[in-house]
Amino acid sequence: MAVCPNCGEKLKITDWRPECPGCGVNLNYFRSNEKLLADSEKAEIEHARFQPHIDRAKAAFVGSKLTIVRIVLSLLPIGGLFLPLGIFRGAEDVSVNVIGVYNFISRADIGALFKNAVSGDLFSVASVTFLLSVVLILVNLIALVASNGRHGKSRTFTLNGVMLGSAVIATVCFALCKGTSPLLETAYAGVSPGIGAFVYIELIALLFGWNILLYKKGIAVKYTPCLIGGLPSEEYFSYVEQGLSQDAIYRKMLVALAKQEEASEGKEAANNG
Repeated sequence: MAVCPNCGEKLKITDWRPECPGCGVNLNYFRSNEKLLADSEKAEIEHARFQPHIDRAKAAFVGSKLTIVRIVLSLLPIGGLFLPLGIFRGAEDVSVNVIGVYNFISRADIGALFKNAVSGDLFSVASVTFLLSVVLILVNLIALVASNGRHGKSRTFTLNGVMLGSAVIATVCFALCKGTSPLLETAYAGVSPGIGAFVYIELIALLFGWNILLYKKGIAVKYTPCLIGGLPSEEYFSYVEQGLSQDAIYRKMLVALAKQEEASEGKEAANNG
């Protein structure tokens, strides 16, 4: 059975009117202002907690000239992939870039590729490590927005290190594979890395070095001020940590809102004057 939240009187089925038969309070709007204030406070708290994540992501991505340059350096290795990555020596030398590598991998049995790589086939090892480095370029681009977070520095250095190591391993293994592999349709007299492989490695190394410089200088974050019931979010959260009662916090909110209203009225009067 329902009970009036104001006077505690039990409500009967026949009490269909919105007013309590005991105290006359409107049950639909009872403490509606308090509920609206609580909902508004909850929304502002969520915003105040989420906004710093947005500010850090913005600073990490386009917060300064250094971070904007980092975006360019993160994309440059992709350009290096279109240069000759390797040359197969035979009756006619065949030069391949990332398009040729893609055509080969799209036709290859991926399971056999990894199996042969584990077995020690150098051409397969070169293909797998090269593919890993390319995938990590894309992962690194996505991870830039989170590079200013708690684990952003270690994540960035790990990604760049694995990218660089994979590219170097791929180049070395390709140079040592002698042009023979179960996955190659034709045996070649020899193979050698192309200029694109070295440019690719250098561009990744440049990105790695730039990130070291960037983190050494530090990435400044401009945090957006957030208000909760008129109080700065830092002040509000400090009151909560101190164990201040909700009523006491509400009183401080009312004082802050009154000051804001006075300041707003003063500015309006000055503009009109």
